[in-house]
Amino acid sequence: MHREFCQQLNIPSYPTIRIYHRDGRIDQYRGEHKARELAMFRNRVIRPSFLEADAQLLEHFILLDDVVIVMHPLAQSDNWNIYDCFTALAARYRDRFTFLIGPSVTESRSAAVICYNNLDDVKHVATDTQTTQALEDFVVLCAEPLIPELTIINKAEYISTGKSVLHYFASTEAEKEAYRAEIRPLAKKYSAKLKFIIRDLNEYSDLLGGSGGATDSTTALVLENSAVGALYPFPGSVKLMADDVERHLIDISSGKLQPANRSPGKEQHESGHDEL
Repeated sequence: MHREFCQQLNIPSYPTIRIYHRDGRIDQYRGEHKARELAMFRNRVIRPSFLEADAQLLEHFILLDDVVIVMHPLAQSDNWNIYDCFTALAARYRDRFTFLIGPSVTESRSAAVICYNNLDDVKHVATDTQTTQALEDFVVLCAEPLIPELTIINKAEYISTGKSVLHYFASTEAEKEAYRAEIRPLAKKYSAKLKFIIRDLNEYSDLLGGSGGATDSTTALVLENSAVGALYPFPGSVKLMADDVERHLIDISSGKLQPANRSPGKEQHESGHDEL
């Protein structure tokens, strides 16, 4: 009976979380099964797909969600193209982000679209606002966390960036959140060179075997030079603080540290070091 009921509702797997609206709209939850994320999902989908805010309300509304996208129309101008693109995007992503239409801009030649990633305290300004696809690419970029957690779905995307990767292995949610809070400023500073990744030690510990990193600890940190496959484990005896991690990165970049899985000197080139 339950299987037939799920088939009637087109539910291919469980747990599946949806909100059914009286007008026939269905919003399906796509995030992690955590109380905070579920509550924010509920708040988004019971609101209109976008909110309008004057100058007084804007500052408050920007803090409504982890990711908030604001469109400032151009005063006394035809904004229909960008308005249609923006509202279409808001309707599509209303379950994941919050969309606002803010006060008009007067000292500009075009409407402005600004994305606030409140989790990482990062603000992005769109350079292309002419099409829905351009705005969608912009929103996806803005919503990307500085320190994401590796999953089966995003593994290929995050590991194939061409950048070196700093892997943090943790066993508990508390360890992961503490690491994000401590390392977030460092992740911003080195975002052009490094991708910061969290790995659940219970599921993705394979990299530790070849790095010489501690496998009997609840946490571990390993820098991977993706270009050559070199691994640099963070000393397990050192307390994991941002200053210590940055010092470790500098030692690697300067060539002071050799990779744990390669012979000495193999990383060095005539033009210098490219460990990061």
